[in-house]
Amino acid sequence: MKKTVILLSIVLLFGLKLQSLNSYEKKSIQNNELNKNDKKYPIGLPGIRLTYRHTTTEKLPGMVVRKVELTVGEIEQKENVFYQWLHFFATKENGEFFNIWFLCSEYPSKSVKNAQANIKRYILQTGASKPVEFKYHKSKTAILPTMGAWESLLPRSVDQNNPVRNKSKKVWYLGHEYRLVKQEKNGSIILPEEPHTIYLSPDLLTGVPHNTRQKDETRRYDESDYEYIKLTKENYAEMIEAGLNCFRVDAEQVKWIENVNVYYWGIGGEDINYPETLYKSNYIGPTLFFDEPMVRTRDHVVKPKLRQNPSLRKTLTPQKVLEDFKKLFHETKYEHSPNALLKGLSKRKDVDIGNMNFLQQNMYTWETMVSSALYQLSEGDGEPPFAMVFEPPGRFGTRRVLPELNMCFDCQIPADNPKNLISMIYGFLRGAARIIGKEWGVSIYGAVDRSDTFWFLTHAYDLGASVFFYWDTYQLACVPYNEYLAMTKHLRAHEKNFPNRDLEKLKKAAEIAILLPPGYNLGHVHMGRGNFWAIPELNLERCNKHGVTYRQVMSNFYTEIERCLRLGVAFDLFWNLDDLNLEGYREIVTVREDGKVKVVKNGKHELLESARTPERPDGVAPKLSVKILPTNKKAPFTVIAQAKVIKGSAPIFYTPGADKKGVYNNQYVLWELFGPNEEDYSNLWTESWHVDIVEKESYVDVTIKFSVSKPGDYRLRVSTSDMAGRSIVVWKNIHISKSN
Repeated sequence: MKKTVILLSIVLLFGLKLQSLNSYEKKSIQNNELNKNDKKYPIGLPGIRLTYRHTTTEKLPGMVVRKVELTVGEIEQKENVFYQWLHFFATKENGEFFNIWFLCSEYPSKSVKNAQANIKRYILQTGASKPVEFKYHKSKTAILPTMGAWESLLPRSVDQNNPVRNKSKKVWYLGHEYRLVKQEKNGSIILPEEPHTIYLSPDLLTGVPHNTRQKDETRRYDESDYEYIKLTKENYAEMIEAGLNCFRVDAEQVKWIENVNVYYWGIGGEDINYPETLYKSNYIGPTLFFDEPMVRTRDHVVKPKLRQNPSLRKTLTPQKVLEDFKKLFHETKYEHSPNALLKGLSKRKDVDIGNMNFLQQNMYTWETMVSSALYQLSEGDGEPPFAMVFEPPGRFGTRRVLPELNMCFDCQIPADNPKNLISMIYGFLRGAARIIGKEWGVSIYGAVDRSDTFWFLTHAYDLGASVFFYWDTYQLACVPYNEYLAMTKHLRAHEKNFPNRDLEKLKKAAEIAILLPPGYNLGHVHMGRGNFWAIPELNLERCNKHGVTYRQVMSNFYTEIERCLRLGVAFDLFWNLDDLNLEGYREIVTVREDGKVKVVKNGKHELLESARTPERPDGVAPKLSVKILPTNKKAPFTVIAQAKVIKGSAPIFYTPGADKKGVYNNQYVLWELFGPNEEDYSNLWTESWHVDIVEKESYVDVTIKFSVSKPGDYRLRVSTSDMAGRSIVVWKNIHISKSN
C-alpha cells in the first residue's frame, strides 16, 4: 500500500512539474521520450550543429559561400506528423550572409517535389533584412523554389543521404566541395518571430510576357504596330489589383514587386543577388517559356531547306518535318533558354558555379500547334517544360475556324458554340498533362474573336488549366493593357465563384482518347483549312504512303470528334506515340494513315473502314454553284470565279476575321487553289479579302479575282457551310496554256 501511495505521489509531482515547465523544456521532455521509445528524429538529435568550410584555402570570388552551418532544432507535431526545425546559415567570401529555416519531416530531399511534401515551413532571410516566409495561398503550407537549382541549394553528402545524421565529412553545395571543420552538440535555433509572408498561387498563374504596355491602346486592325512604354510601379500595382500574378521585370522594376504575393522573372544570372535569389520561391528565372518550337521548325528549318533544294517539295511528308521538330526541340531544351541562368552566372567574375548544372524547370512551352503537346511534355528526362500553353494562331475564333473545318473535312460541327472549337485544343493539352503528370494553360491574342475570349478563359479554368497569359505586343496580335486587365478581373471573379478545383481529378475527366498519326496536326494560322504545319507542300489533297489523302485521314479524326461532341462525352487527343499508356480511358479511337479507324472498348477491338458518322439533325444544306468567267487562258492569267450561294435550313456565316476597320464580314465562301503540281497550293488569302459580294433576296453572288503565273492544270475548290455545320463543296478545273 505504501509503495502504491509513493508511486502515485511521484506521478502527481511529475505532472505538476510538467505544467510549470516552459515550452522549450516541454519539447525537451518530448524529445527524450522520443529517444527512449527508440523513435528516430526526422533529421537528428536537437542541438547538433555542423560547420563546413570550402575546401580551397585560396581566395574565392566574392559571391561564393565560404562557410555553412547546419543546426538541428526541436520537434513540432502537426496533424500527427513529427516535424523538426533545421537552420541553415551561410557566409559568403565577401562577408555577406543569409539564413534559412525549415520545418520538415526529414532532411530536405534533393527532389523538390518530395521536399515540398515534407517541408511545412520555409523562411529566408538575406543579411539583416526582415525574414520572408513563402506559403501556398490556400493551405498555408510552404512553397519552395521550383527553378531547378533545388538539389544544389543545401549541402548534400556524396551518397545524397542526410549529412546531419551521418555527420558527413564532406558535402557538395552550389557546385563546390565543403569539408566538416566543427561539430557541436549544444547548438540552438532562434526562430524569426514575425516574418513577412508571401502567399503564392502556383495553380493559377496569369501574366503577360513583357514589361511594357501600349502608349495608345487603340486596336491596330490595320496591322500597324504600337508604341510601347515601360511599366511603372503604379502599373504593376494596378495589374496586381486586377489579379495578374506573374510579371516580367528588369533590375529596376524588381524592387517594386519582389516582396509582394506574385511571381517575377526576366532578370538573369548577370543581375541577381547570388545565391540568395535562387532561394526565393517567387523568382521564376531569366525566362519563362519556349516560344513556338513547332513554328520555329517550319520557319527556320523546313522552309530554308525547301528554298535551297526545291526538289524536296515533292517528297516532303509530315514525318520528315516531325524529325526536324524533334531535333530543334531537343536543342531548345538542353542548349538554349533553360540554360540561360547558368550561362549568365558563368559570365560573372564574382561568381563560380563549380560543377553545378541544371535546367530551368519552371518554363512552359507556348505553342500554336497543340497536337505536339504529348511529345513536348514528355521529351527527354522530365522537365522542362512544366506545362504547355495554347497560343491562338492568327484570327482564331469560333465563327471562322468551325465553318472552315466543316467545309474542308466533311464533318458537321455546329458553328455557333465556342465549346465545339476549343474542346479540340484543350483535348490535346489536358490529355498530355494527364498522361505525363504536368500542367496546361491558354493564352489570348489580340486577333482572337473577342466574343470568345472571356469564355475561353473561364472554360479552361473549369477544365483544370493553371496557366493564363495574354500576348501584349506586335500589331493585331497584341492584347491592349486595359483589355487584359478586364479579362483577368473576369477570370478572378470566376475563381471566387468556383474556388475548389481538384486539378488531378479534372485532368482525368475525359472518357475517350482519340489518336492521330504523329506529325499530323491542325495546321497553324489558317487552322480550319488544315495544311499540316501550315506548309503548302503538305496540303490536304496530297497522299500519304498508303495512297490516302491527308484530307481523308483528318476527316476521320474530326468526325470522331464530332461524334463525341454530339454525345456530350469529354475526349482527349494525342499523337499516337510509341509506348503511350492510355489506362483509364473507356474507349480508345485510333485514326490510321490507311484511312481506317480502330476502336478499342471494353477489351474488344474493332477495325472500321472509316470514322463513325454520328446522327445528325435533319435539314437542307446550302446550295452552291460556281462558274469561271471567260477571259484569256494563257499565262500569266487572271481568273474570275463567281459563286452563287443559296441558303438552306440554317443561316450561313463565315468570316476569315476582322477587316482593317475591325468588322467581321460574312464572306459566305471559302476559296482554295490546288496545282498545277500536287505540292502547289494557295489559300487565296489576300484575294479573299477583296471579293465582291452581292446579296439578293434569295441568293448571294460572291466573285473573286486572282492571278495564275504558271501554266498547267489547276483545281479551284469552293465551299460554303451553314451554322448547323452542313456544307457543300464544288470543284472547278482550270487549264492554263503557255504564253507565246
